Amino acid sequence: MTRKEAKETFYNIREGYNRIAYPKYLHADLDDLRKKYESLKEMEEFLREDFTYARLINSISQIIKRLDRKGTWVSTSERGMNKAIPPVIRRNDRETVSYEWESDKSGQLCCMTNGDWNARNYMVMDIVGHIFLLQQNGDRIPDEITPIFSNYESIKQRERELDTSNSAKPSSPLIITEDDLPAITKQKYYIKFEDHHFRKFTGLRLSSNDILKLLLDTSRVEFRITFPIRMIREKGRKMEDKWYSMNVFSRPFELGCIQDVRKDDIVQNRVYYVLFNTFLAEMFIHNLLTKNYDWISNKLYHLPQSSQIFYRHLLLHHNLQTQQFNLSTIVERMGFKDKNITNLIKNLEINTLNPLIKEGLVISYKQMKGLGGLKYEIILPEKGGQKEQHQQTDTTCISQGM
Repeated sequence: MTRKEAKETFYNIREGYNRIAYPKYLHADLDDLRKKYESLKEMEEFLREDFTYARLINSISQIIKRLDRKGTWVSTSERGMNKAIPPVIRRNDRETVSYEWESDKSGQLCCMTNGDWNARNYMVMDIVGHIFLLQQNGDRIPDEITPIFSNYESIKQRERELDTSNSAKPSSPLIITEDDLPAITKQKYYIKFEDHHFRKFTGLRLSSNDILKLLLDTSRVEFRITFPIRMIREKGRKMEDKWYSMNVFSRPFELGCIQDVRKDDIVQNRVYYVLFNTFLAEMFIHNLLTKNYDWISNKLYHLPQSSQIFYRHLLLHHNLQTQQFNLSTIVERMGFKDKNITNLIKNLEINTLNPLIKEGLVISYKQMKGLGGLKYEIILPEKGGQKEQHQQTDTTCISQGM
């Protein structure tokens, strides 16, 4: 290739790239972009000093990375965790590990202790909940409603039975062996999965140690909260939420794992056993078994934390495409602390709402003035249409051997 040929090819590629509609990552063809990128790399020796060349190759590279990690899986997301638990993010290790708030449903003082609760913890609950549903029905989401609790009194009774608040709880995962499996598999509610399942469902490139830490950090947090439980009405099969105020602290689940360790003590893979043997865990899976969940794309997990939390708490459970929220409501639900209204709005729009638009989870938003002051109108995509094609796992069955 001569310098003249390189420039002609570059101009043609640039012209074709400029014709792609904005936002380009939604309209570009990944294979075509990869070909363009390879062609540009071949002419680097002729054009490396050209600023427009550097800018174009960087732009194409960024879009390729984005399309490579675009959401490819839809999972279930249990509504109780999204509705009842606020994000709790400590700014440094010196702050208290307990957090209290008043439930707007019961007026009860709720409490979370022994850790943080952020976007990654919500994600973990999505994944373990979705795997639980898949393992109930041969790797497909169950069609039947099979509740654990029959009425409000049965919830109270189960809480008394599972009250282990005075017993010692392990602070690290139980490292188990094959000899321990008979006792674990006698548990009524548990799941088994490996590192590659977690990576697939999240779409994230995580090491085995990263996955273990996420699961462990989530399992150690303890809650005493007012939690919505989906119940069948006495007359007919219509469902409704009953908000139950917990009397004891409970973890979301307990964790055990089997480690595949090389001779040099490097862990190559882990098999995880998540035990839903706590009170909060049973309320969580009861809701899943009564179809109290929404569908969520794993592309959400790649967005900024504020975008993920906003989507979960304010948008995910709504069916109407148009939603309106007072700015004061958003500030309260998101826990925003900035007193400067200009900075707060800028942060909300740039770091929270715009990423949701770029990933197609929100169509548009606009500011409006209402009786309660400034508010936002948010337009959502129409729900449905994609969940069925995402219900099955890959050729490696996650319920294998169970």
